[in-house]
Amino acid sequence: MKDLADHLFDILENSVKAGATEVKITLGIQDNLFFCKIEDNGMGIKEKNVTDPFVTSRKTRRVGLGLPLLKKAAEGTGGSLRIFNLEKKGACLEFKIDISHIDAKPFGDIARTFIDAIYGWPKINFEIFVQNKIGKKTSIFCSKEIKEILSYTEMQQKEVRNFIYNSINQELNKIGIDFQFGI
Repeated sequence: MKDLADHLFDILENSVKAGATEVKITLGIQDNLFFCKIEDNGMGIKEKNVTDPFVTSRKTRRVGLGLPLLKKAAEGTGGSLRIFNLEKKGACLEFKIDISHIDAKPFGDIARTFIDAIYGWPKINFEIFVQNKIGKKTSIFCSKEIKEILSYTEMQQKEVRNFIYNSINQELNKIGIDFQFGI
């Protein structure tokens, strides 16, 4: 995976495959640490060591490289990866990456990743939060709210897709996440 957007999409795909109907994503940058927290209401994590490449719930092949590669990317910069089940239902994944480290991957187009997820899995409700440097968390997008206003056909219009993309991208830029300039 060449950038953080690729890792993010892989995690979102894991949530969908785990049967999640709600996925909450929080992103921020504090003291050169990019952090991401993804919570879902899927079936949770059954395997004990999901960061081992030979531990996977897949039936089609015996390896799963997404989480091991993310762990390597995070820890390679002095960051971290934590994965745990939530008390009621679902799982939570948190990772931190030191974006000032020479081995840090570029952001990639994170806003495009969200658009791909929102439109690729229209039955899933995605909510995206950003956290500023003083710790204030703000919702910047909620697909459930959009679906209450617009029909599926209206959401498919190019102008609507572009508006959602630009809105998300602007909010990410405000906290320092800009794919055009990398890290």
